Amino acid sequence: MDYNNNNFSLMKKQITRVSSLLLFLLIGVVLPCSSLKAQDLLVTIQRDTLNCKVGKMEGDFYPIKFKWDDELMEGMIHKDSVLFYKRNMFRSISDNRLRPWYPTAYLSLNLGGGHQFGPLRVGLTENYTPKKGTSSDRGALYAGADLVVYLSALTGYGIKYHYRRMLGGDIQEHYVGPMISLRFWDNQRKNHWVIQGSVGYGRMAHNNAMIKRGTNDPEPIELTANVLAGDIGVGYNLRLSSNLSALFKLSSTIGYTDFVRISDYHRLNPSGTDPAPDISGYCHNMNSINLTVGLAVH
Repeated sequence: MDYNNNNFSLMKKQITRVSSLLLFLLIGVVLPCSSLKAQDLLVTIQRDTLNCKVGKMEGDFYPIKFKWDDELMEGMIHKDSVLFYKRNMFRSISDNRLRPWYPTAYLSLNLGGGHQFGPLRVGLTENYTPKKGTSSDRGALYAGADLVVYLSALTGYGIKYHYRRMLGGDIQEHYVGPMISLRFWDNQRKNHWVIQGSVGYGRMAHNNAMIKRGTNDPEPIELTANVLAGDIGVGYNLRLSSNLSALFKLSSTIGYTDFVRISDYHRLNPSGTDPAPDISGYCHNMNSINLTVGLAVH
């Protein structure tokens, strides 16, 4: 029995390592393959400014693309008419504010639901045997917050936190960790897709776990578990105004607990002579999938 438990623990640690490796491989592949065409600031010798895209010089002329009366125009401008130009000065071709792409801070608040995977023990039967939960018991309430600072139009770094609860709050999960976020903009630089990856600290708590010791009546105990966990999310950011966006996100959390601890075991066994009760199945893992909606302030 101990041999099987050791093998299972080893397997969980290997899966955690593989999940983390896959996350960083995903980031490494996506990052160099992404490119964005930011809008440039062009100033003529008459001190006129233009929000446009400046191309590579052809002969003595720069090809430019700009908007005129909401219509995308193309043209050429002679190099002697250009005082200077600076790249990546505008958020979009429709935005005339002189504001660089970066650094830009995003704070998003998300709320939604999720589904927990893996075995779940919800209490004791009338015969005092462990009672396994159903699929409906694995439904979770999800609330989270992400704070990201984008150092370029594509890449940002920050921290994420989320809280999940099941069984009316009897089971609670907390996650916090550093995060990398990648943005993929549409042609108008208004809305964008976002891919986020994080590896951090997960904590699970069962505040009303029922156990039975010997001939004693069943009694509630508090269980806690700590784990190295990961979180991957894909979302779509829909801009509502210059400083507010709606965010729709699908995320997944992966985490296998290394141990489960009875927080109030001293109360149950003050002398330390009684054997620990069977708590197998409680706080089994943090594996879940979550669908949320939220608002982002930037």
